[in-house]
Amino acid sequence: MGDDDHPVSWLLIRFGWKVLAVDGEQIGRVWHVRADRGRDIFSGLTYVAGLSLPRYVPAEDIAEIRRGTVTMKPGAPAPS
Repeated sequence: MGDDDHPVSWLLIRFGWKVLAVDGEQIGRVWHVRADRGRDIFSGLTYVAGLSLPRYVPAEDIAEIRRGTVTMKPGAPAPS
């Protein structure tokens, strides 16, 4: 089992990481992390899908963060 198989801290999220729906389908790529790094507070992130405007996802709608991917929780708003 490689390091990519384990959850990682939000501090590692980078521009371009895949954003996945709960079913594993890619719905976009990370655009920006919204956080106060100095106080270790993760608010959420914005992602883009195709040519759409960036879409905000609050931290509470994120189920899991693994190196290179962020997965949404069941019931998280899907891109429109």
